[in-house]
Amino acid sequence: MSGYGMPSKYIPFMFVALWLLLSIIHPQTGKTDSMVPLNDSELQSVTGGDAIQLTLRLRNNVGEDNAPDSACGGTPDPCRLGLEFVAREGNWLVLKEFYGSLAIEDVRLEGAYLSNSGSSYRDLSRFEDADGNCLLSPCNPDGLPAIQLDYPFAKGPGEYQDMHTFLNIGRMAVEVDDGATPGFMLDNNPGSALAFRMSDSASANGDMQMRFDGRAFLYGF
Repeated sequence: MSGYGMPSKYIPFMFVALWLLLSIIHPQTGKTDSMVPLNDSELQSVTGGDAIQLTLRLRNNVGEDNAPDSACGGTPDPCRLGLEFVAREGNWLVLKEFYGSLAIEDVRLEGAYLSNSGSSYRDLSRFEDADGNCLLSPCNPDGLPAIQLDYPFAKGPGEYQDMHTFLNIGRMAVEVDDGATPGFMLDNNPGSALAFRMSDSASANGDMQMRFDGRAFLYGF
């Protein structure tokens, strides 16, 4: 597909999915560097603003051109992700030939307050639990502090550069622990229950481009 526009209300869910993805396939051990003092000239060059702008990029088993690592597709395939579920210990859902990339370009986060007037879609019951108890105090979000997410740069017609993603799962199968060897390290099941690929058909490993318009607010924290 050449491009896809996503309503802004889905942006928060996209970020949750992104961080889950990062925690699963690219865990990092935290580390810090010692602080270095700035001299006068460096301090004079410091500028500030009222927001944070981020670009996030992740590559998993691919190079900058999205070409998979040469080891992907071997036996056993080292490009894999194994998932073990509660009450199914010893049985692994293994995603094989698993590689891809994700880039979120220039997303902006800034502090904001919700409006004090609602639209025609206003429904305060959505801030109540199943028993009618308020999830917010008071049971009304008017004027609450929030984090605003948006993409500040104007985009012309046909521009889809806010998010790029490419994902390949060549095979998906169940692998079972064999003695002391966990199933996610095995390739005893050569078959596949499902294969999945998300890309742009313009090239062999082209990434799919997405565009986000509008803005979203996160509040209630």
